[in-house]
Amino acid sequence: MSQGFAGRFPSAFLREDGRRTATDNERVVMALLHRTGTASRADLARATGLTAQSITRLVDPLIDRGLLVEGSPQIAGRGKPSAKLSLVADAAFAVGLSVMTDAVSLVLMDLSGAIRARAAAPLVSIDFAQSSAQIATLIDRVVTDAGLDPTKRIGIGVGVTGYFIGDGARLNPPAQLDSWALIPLDTMLAERLGGPVWVDNDGNVAVVGEAMLGAGRTTHDFAYLYFAAGFGGGVVAGGAPMRGSHGNAGEFASALPDGWPQPNLETLRLYLAAHGQPYDDLHAMLAGFDPGDPLIDGWLIECAPSFNLVASVISAALDPDLIVLGGRLPPALARRIIEHIRFTNPERRGHHRPLPRIEPSVIGPDAAAIGAAMLPLRAAFFC
Repeated sequence: MSQGFAGRFPSAFLREDGRRTATDNERVVMALLHRTGTASRADLARATGLTAQSITRLVDPLIDRGLLVEGSPQIAGRGKPSAKLSLVADAAFAVGLSVMTDAVSLVLMDLSGAIRARAAAPLVSIDFAQSSAQIATLIDRVVTDAGLDPTKRIGIGVGVTGYFIGDGARLNPPAQLDSWALIPLDTMLAERLGGPVWVDNDGNVAVVGEAMLGAGRTTHDFAYLYFAAGFGGGVVAGGAPMRGSHGNAGEFASALPDGWPQPNLETLRLYLAAHGQPYDDLHAMLAGFDPGDPLIDGWLIECAPSFNLVASVISAALDPDLIVLGGRLPPALARRIIEHIRFTNPERRGHHRPLPRIEPSVIGPDAAAIGAAMLPLRAAFFC
């Protein structure tokens, strides 16, 4: 996903523990089962266009390796009874991390795509060594509490706020994460967390999470706006994440001219502080403020030109079905922002261009961690 990963798997890579990842053809079968939940061998043959014999050659080794399970045959209408195949949820799991300027969130995702555990904590320090040590301890604790076998961990996906500079997995995050800036995060985190590790920016992984559990269930074309200390996002086109040549597709803040308000949650925190409601950091603000407070109207009015420009650029350049407002943005505040957005859409011959809908994300602040967890699972088992 990013320009470089310490955890990249070649096809059918044999791990040190003797477990093998999936070949390209096996990934097709596993990806279908990941999307559908269950399917018979005949279902897989119809979906892939492969012969029954080819499906058997793919499926049987996956069963032998404990990645698939086949149920008892069931009669469904005329014809031979069919047995349903499904992924073995406990065969593997991945850790997904979202590293923000003041906090970290974590999910554990099993092979079926189910979330087995969630956790979040304020960062004790933004120093890379101290924060990575805290994250390593958090991972160990959550895996133990969830009762998962640590040897089944396939890898760790990490979403970090910032943009890629075009040199491997080196990100340029906000000033609050200065010690995380411009360093080879993939290899350094792999050393500290016990890799393999995949790194991407928070907008790219959040849009993967939204595609899995949110907007992606109803549309294959949407833009995602990620609100946190910064402002960015991601794009899904034709059902697949669009990353761009340098991994920075969806860096919507870059569309704003110098001097325009940055519509992120840090500017909201500073606005509230200037008007008598100080909070030490975003974690404290999100835990304590009222998204319906009329005081926020002033911030919304200040940021309206920025919201309008970004939404209009997305509509004109990408023509998506939907724009999703997510990240750490509370849904109640997202709905207030939506009320202020106006598209640039002049009339011609009595017609306007069709516009995308705008909706709050329904999966909450874990979108980036969920998407990050999919990075190692996709690399090992899925298309």
